[in-house]
Amino acid sequence: MLDVLKRAPVYRREDDALAWARSRSASHASTKNKDLRMAMRFHFVFVLVIAAACCTAQVQTYYIRPVQTDPGYDPTEDSSAVSRNTTSQVNKLFLFIGGTGSSSSTSYNALRLLSAGLGFDFINLSYPNSVAAASLASDPDSMAFDHYRQELCFGTPVSDDVNVDSLNSIHTRTVRLLNYLDLTYPLQNWGQYLGSPSTLDWSRIVVGGHSQGSGHACYLAKQYAVDRVLMFSGPNDYSDFHSNSANWVRQPGATSVSGHYSYLSLNDEAVAYDKQSDVILGLGMLADDDTTHVDPIPAPYGNSHCLYTTQPPGVVLLNHNVPIMLSAINNDVWTYMLTSSTTTGIIEPGAGSGLAVFPNPASSVLYVRSSMSLGGEAYVLRCITGATAVQGRIPATDPAAVDLSGLQPGIYCLSIGDRAVKVVVQ
Repeated sequence: MLDVLKRAPVYRREDDALAWARSRSASHASTKNKDLRMAMRFHFVFVLVIAAACCTAQVQTYYIRPVQTDPGYDPTEDSSAVSRNTTSQVNKLFLFIGGTGSSSSTSYNALRLLSAGLGFDFINLSYPNSVAAASLASDPDSMAFDHYRQELCFGTPVSDDVNVDSLNSIHTRTVRLLNYLDLTYPLQNWGQYLGSPSTLDWSRIVVGGHSQGSGHACYLAKQYAVDRVLMFSGPNDYSDFHSNSANWVRQPGATSVSGHYSYLSLNDEAVAYDKQSDVILGLGMLADDDTTHVDPIPAPYGNSHCLYTTQPPGVVLLNHNVPIMLSAINNDVWTYMLTSSTTTGIIEPGAGSGLAVFPNPASSVLYVRSSMSLGGEAYVLRCITGATAVQGRIPATDPAAVDLSGLQPGIYCLSIGDRAVKVVVQ
């Protein structure tokens, strides 16, 4: 029945009950096959809380196949899900790019409805997403990730791993879709997100994505000054061969670092959290910020932009999917990421120290990283009164582990040479 609905005319009003039913059906289908590929399709079970989250907003949803925007597209491709708030708009577009194997018409419904409920126009874009970024981890080509992102985002024929022309690129698909929406629904002002018929007004666009899609969102933010970029379970552009984040990650970009938000799972099994943290470090996000565990504390999470969770996956099966599953914790995190000031969280003392510590808050062990070698350097951990709680030398491992066992819960200052960072022990 739902498949028939998806092939029906693209315009319809989607109330919360229909959204819940659509997502439940997709989730039930995915649980019949529990291999990794089906687990990555992210068809989540909606529960009654979604009605509470969206009851104050009238959300209108269209399902638009790429072929409706240009006859050159494959008519069998999945539809893009497009939602808007009919009563309240913030005049910003949230362009969302899904992960490997995800469905643009049925995945990420909770995030779509919450965003539209907040007044954002929302697009879950249909694009070629069959090749995971993490599959390039052992490639000896130091530019493999760069070429992969460039071809998928813009259709430049430079990658050995994907085959995407300009028409099928993320950029062109977005432009075609917005032109279609503007022509079909002229009173809804979709044209405000176009700079011209062939360009986008990125200043009005929030780009975000999950897994593979988080890297595409971040890559676009390198090329254009976007409103902000939201990264869930990624980017995953870490080279095992070179033991470093991708070249493009470490290059300066058009969007300021303060406009970047990252939300990871500490227990991610698709790409290890420490490798994802290396990518975040390469982006420069940990220079003036700190990783923050969102589960035990309320928003605004110390104004941090580097967030992580330890929630169990439940019906979404993988920890890799946890940052984009429906939960009360995630609803608060998503709202914060979409609506907060883009002022980066401050580390006290020693803002700009270049130290990355995680998890923070921590309990028994704190891991420390830096863009420079720390092995053998002396460290001191002081409590808020200035008294020394722990001291020693940083081990020559990456990341380096500092033992916190026996410490009382509270706020501490970790000093390494002339650099310092705030640590919360719980």
